[in-house]
Amino acid sequence: MSNRRLIAREATAAALRTRLSVGYGLDHAVSVYDLAQKLGIEVRFLDLPSMEGMYLSVSTPTIIVSSLRPPGRRAFTCAHELGHHNQSDGVDIDELVGQWDNPRFDPKEFMADCFAGALLMPKLAVSKAFALRGWSMEDCTPEQAFMVAGYFGVGYATLVHHLRSALQVLPGMRARTLLRVGSRKAQSLLLGWYASQTALVLDTHWIGRAVDVEVGDLILVLGGAQPESVCLEPFSDIEQGSIFIATSPGVGRLEAGNSWSTFVRVSRRGYVGRALYRHWEEAGDG
Repeated sequence: MSNRRLIAREATAAALRTRLSVGYGLDHAVSVYDLAQKLGIEVRFLDLPSMEGMYLSVSTPTIIVSSLRPPGRRAFTCAHELGHHNQSDGVDIDELVGQWDNPRFDPKEFMADCFAGALLMPKLAVSKAFALRGWSMEDCTPEQAFMVAGYFGVGYATLVHHLRSALQVLPGMRARTLLRVGSRKAQSLLLGWYASQTALVLDTHWIGRAVDVEVGDLILVLGGAQPESVCLEPFSDIEQGSIFIATSPGVGRLEAGNSWSTFVRVSRRGYVGRALYRHWEEAGDG
């Protein structure tokens, strides 16, 4: 067995054990920030332009995440730093280098990446997310990949690479096609028009975690829904469903009849401070 394969296997096992240790199953999406809190790890967002994240093993283990990166990248970075925590690293600083752009093999960084992928996207959870919707992982469309990536809180390209390299269920040609289309085009195909805002697309199979968005983001609920929140406002109704816009920090709910509901948590755009307070109207730094 190659060194990389052995590292990936050990990191995956560690990530799944971490999920189970805080009471999270392996068949649905989770919020990495909620998971870190359950582990007793402090997560803070800082506006750091030249760094992805940092792990500090101090009296209270702390993860620093750059607030200047896209939401999916921030979530993966947090999970990556949890991988360093799992390795009992004292201090680890991850500079602004693309996840697949660094040609130098670093076993510690590779293990942290594998840990992050398995923590956020366990094979059972990804398989279930596609199967519930009647979709195939092997020949998924850009729209399907976009929806599933949003559900797991990761970037579109991150999910595609995970399907291709970690889970090994996506053929190379299909992966290259999805990457050429890109996240923005996939979002446009779902909405029916180009939107400058970031959008999440929900359906009644969204279970296991709250919907986390920032002020100004859009939420398309396929089939329609009703908000119970002052932090969301109707934006538009289209053939596929209802679109809402996040207008202010806070926590609310979306409901579709009596069959489905989910919490929605809205944070300020570019929020700086403790992750614990990111949805508060007046966040504290303490």
